[in-house]
Amino acid sequence: MKSFSDIPDEILHDILAHIFWVDEDVFACPTPASSRATDDDSDTREIQYDSNVPRAAVPLVCKRWLNVSTPLLYETIFLRTRPQVHCLARTLLNDYTLGQNIRKLRVGCGLGVPMNKILRFSPNITHLVIELVAEKEEHIIGLGAGLQAINPSKVVLIQRSMPWYNRRTLPLVTELCHYIPKWTRLTTLRYPYDRSPRQSSRDLITALGNIPHLRTLYVPCGYSIDRTLLVSLLGSLGDSITEIYSEAPLVDNEDSRMFLTLADFAKLRQKVLFPVPGPWAVRPYRACTREDDRLGLIWTA
Repeated sequence: MKSFSDIPDEILHDILAHIFWVDEDVFACPTPASSRATDDDSDTREIQYDSNVPRAAVPLVCKRWLNVSTPLLYETIFLRTRPQVHCLARTLLNDYTLGQNIRKLRVGCGLGVPMNKILRFSPNITHLVIELVAEKEEHIIGLGAGLQAINPSKVVLIQRSMPWYNRRTLPLVTELCHYIPKWTRLTTLRYPYDRSPRQSSRDLITALGNIPHLRTLYVPCGYSIDRTLLVSLLGSLGDSITEIYSEAPLVDNEDSRMFLTLADFAKLRQKVLFPVPGPWAVRPYRACTREDDRLGLIWTA
């Protein structure tokens, strides 16, 4: 019988991949709770999502495990604090090849020059999650070179800062609006705003209309979003968008704004999908039906 050391690297890679795997719903969760890290911000190996398995210990088993697991360790990165951003930036400066392993990157802290360096050393990013929060304006400017170096297929924008901090994120939103239409691989995007139209939301709507291959759009609350914004979103992208997911379920007698919009854009009625309430391993979605339209705003006959 062969010993464990005789297992090919390809099989060992598949075995260790389960330790480093992060569920997509956890990675892109719109709540801050999904951005987790250990208390030790000095170790880049602890930047990723916490689990019961000590990931940092896997590369320490032996040199072979180190070689096999290092790319897996950097595939999905969570950055919660500025010290973690600085730490990862220094690591990539010392060995830029590590950045080529990063596929999913979630940033939940103030941005700045170190984040710019991380993006420039991570050209293979496919999933990018940015929480729009800033403590100081100087932490979120100057990302142009970094955003230009990547071409993700999925972008999730999360607005979790207090209203009085929104103006501080405007420079970041402006830069995102400039580069998002240039990402030719971008097919999925989460629109971060719900109500209260602001300059940043209007700029982002304009950018969405210029994305060449956008197919899937996520919105926080499909039925309560400001009607003017929703009309702009659905109207400009109605022909190319195939699915529009609401993160909030359909609420009886409180969805008039959504139905009024769908009445104006009949072709989108089957594209706007709402989550089905209940405990699900994989949550199903459904379009609104005649039975949902209790106010008779769409199906009047």
